Amino acid sequence: MNETSGRENTPKGQPGSIWLREVKQRPARQPLSREQIVQAAVRLLDEGGVRNLRMRQLADSLNSAPMSLYWHVSTKDDLLELAIDAVFPDPPSRSGTGDWRDDIKAGATDLFEVLLRHSWMIELMGGHPPVGPRALAHTSAIIEILEQAHFSPRQLDSALSAIYYYTVGAALSEASWQAMARQSAESEEEWVSRLGPYLGMATQSHPASLADYVKRSASSSTGQRFHDGLECMVSGMGQMRSQDS
Repeated sequence: MNETSGRENTPKGQPGSIWLREVKQRPARQPLSREQIVQAAVRLLDEGGVRNLRMRQLADSLNSAPMSLYWHVSTKDDLLELAIDAVFPDPPSRSGTGDWRDDIKAGATDLFEVLLRHSWMIELMGGHPPVGPRALAHTSAIIEILEQAHFSPRQLDSALSAIYYYTVGAALSEASWQAMARQSAESEEEWVSRLGPYLGMATQSHPASLADYVKRSASSSTGQRFHDGLECMVSGMGQMRSQDS
């Protein structure tokens, strides 16, 4: 199995996604399934990130020979695409309130929590666009919610971009703070507290509102920061919908 670049070429010589190629048929006597391999890969990724995923280590964790993985995934990049899709959240469903805002916030929150729980996804999505079945099902559900709320096609496109750009960007920002805290062997609160003196000096040459923002941000929780921003974004989507209708 290719451990480095990993992507097979299309007939035109361009790198191909696993979703664009035919699925290999597994010989009847093969003891492993693709699902088992992907689940084991997710465990390794959760334990140590992308660098922690090695094909030999993966085979060892499954009590199998590395060559047996070839029947199911040709390359490491294929495996990473499969892992991203495997942990993608379930599609959001319509809530009991019947309010599209609640449904959008629920779908965005589910994705945000998954991205923080599996923070390696954020790193990988820059080179592995999430276009697997579960990712597409999530996007399709968000589109359906917006359509039922009578967003025009142009409004829907703008809203969809805002939802995913904000959610992934927020997760990236929060994950970076959490990673820095882990590297210093401190809790996030301890690390932010130790960062305080530097921020106090660094913000002196800026308006006082910057220092005030830093203090408020440091005292709020990850979930609160995300939900406050999400509320602001959804409110803006509602105004766009009403003004252009």
